[in-house]
Amino acid sequence: MSPQPPSRKGYDFSALSYAVIGACQDVQRQLGVHCMEVDYQRALAIALSKRGLKWQREVEIPIAYDGIVVTKRRVDFVIEDDRDQLILEMKAASQIKPEDVEQCLLYLHQGGYRLCLLVNFGEKPLKPRRFVHTPDRVEDMKNG
Repeated sequence: MSPQPPSRKGYDFSALSYAVIGACQDVQRQLGVHCMEVDYQRALAIALSKRGLKWQREVEIPIAYDGIVVTKRRVDFVIEDDRDQLILEMKAASQIKPEDVEQCLLYLHQGGYRLCLLVNFGEKPLKPRRFVHTPDRVEDMKNG
């Protein structure tokens, strides 16, 4: 598999994304598609550590209105290597729902992260979805 070029914004998440997706594939290969989400989370923590990645589970993301935190949500994983960081939201359902995508977009925007992977362990083959947050592009659109 040839390396992917950086995004149009110059972000190059390919090495970290590749390692995380590989860990997810390994977990699904060993556990199958009928486990609970928490089972996949526990197995993925082991798989990420085996790959030398740093991770945190259930990281709180403050949700703010007018600069005031009105609630907090938890993203399943924040994962990083020596160069990059991403968030991972996991599901164990027959299919991804639109609200799952909205959840990822909320986490990216409110948490200030640049990349979110949405992985549903309930579908085979595994089809990770990747969302990139480009806040300066949004600002360009507002000012343009």
